[in-house]
Amino acid sequence: MKLEKMLGRELTKKQEILFYSAIGALAIILFGVVLSLLFVNFNILLNFLIFAVFVFVLPFFFYRYLHFLEIKDCEDKLPMFLDDLKEAKKSGISFPEAIKTCKGDYGKLNKHIEKLKKNISWGISIDSALKQMQKSLSENRILSRSISTLLETYRSGGNIEDILETLITSLLKIMESEKDKKSMMQQHVFMMYGIFLLFVGLTIAIGNFLIPMFSEIGGTESTVGNIQLMQAKSPCVACNEPFCYGLCGYYNTIGGMFGFGEQNSLPVYYKSLFFTMILIQGFFTGLIAGQISAKSWLEGAKHGLIMFFLGLFIIVMANLIGLF
Repeated sequence: MKLEKMLGRELTKKQEILFYSAIGALAIILFGVVLSLLFVNFNILLNFLIFAVFVFVLPFFFYRYLHFLEIKDCEDKLPMFLDDLKEAKKSGISFPEAIKTCKGDYGKLNKHIEKLKKNISWGISIDSALKQMQKSLSENRILSRSISTLLETYRSGGNIEDILETLITSLLKIMESEKDKKSMMQQHVFMMYGIFLLFVGLTIAIGNFLIPMFSEIGGTESTVGNIQLMQAKSPCVACNEPFCYGLCGYYNTIGGMFGFGEQNSLPVYYKSLFFTMILIQGFFTGLIAGQISAKSWLEGAKHGLIMFFLGLFIIVMANLIGLF
C-alpha cells in the first residue's frame, strides 16, 4: 500500500523523505535501546542516538542539495532556451507557438519547458503558464527575474527578438561574473580548509603532549622546598554548580562514547573540550566557506558537514591509534 493511502492524503517529496527518515531514525534508536539493555552499557544508546540524528537529517539535506544543483543547471541552460526562442520568433510565428517549437537539450530545464508547452496546448493563457513556471523556479533569483522579464516582454509587445537578445546578453554577463567571483573565492575556501586542518593538527598535538604532561605534574603529593606539588585534577572534580554539572556531564558522556578515559579525569575533560571545539569550528567554518564561494546556505551546509565529519574522523582515528 502506498504511503499516501496509509496516511489518507498526498505527500510532497520533501514530506515523504522526512517521514521515511524519521522511521529509520526511530528504528535505529529502538535497536540501540535493545543493545544498551543487553550489554548494560548506556554509551551504546548514546552512539545510536547520534547515528539516528544523522539518518534523520542527511537524507533531507541531500535531497535539498540535489534540488539546488538542479536549479543551478536550469539557470545555466536558460540562455540556450531563450536563444532558441528568439530564433523561432524571428520566423514570424506567435510567441506561444515559438515556445512550442523549442526542442533543444536544456538539461534539467526541460521538464519546466515541457510543462509550459502542455499548459499552452491545454488552452491556459501564456500569462498564467509563465507565472506557474516562475513560481516553480522562484528559489533562484536569476531564473525568477528572467521569466518575469519574458512575461513583461510578451505583454508589452514590440520587437520581442531585440528584447530577448538583450536579456540573453545580460544573463551571460551575470553568469560569467558569478563564475569569475566563485573562481576567485575558491582559493579562500581552500585556505579555510587548510586552516581547519592545521587547527585539528594543533589540537591533536596538545592532546598528545600537554595533557599527559599536566596529568603527571605532581603525580603524588610531595614537597619541594616550601612548595607543595599536588596531582593535577579535572575541574569537574570540584564541580558544585548546576551549569558545571551539566557541562561536566556532557564531557563525561562524550568521553565514554569515544573512549577518552575515565569519568571526571583530566584527559576526558580536555579531550572532550577539544573534540567539541573541533566539531563546532569545522561546521561553522564550512558555513562561512559556502557563503563566501556561492552565497548559498546549502553550499555552506555542504562544506560544514564535510569539515564536521572530517574533524570527527581524524580525532576518532587519532584516539584509536593513541595520538590523542
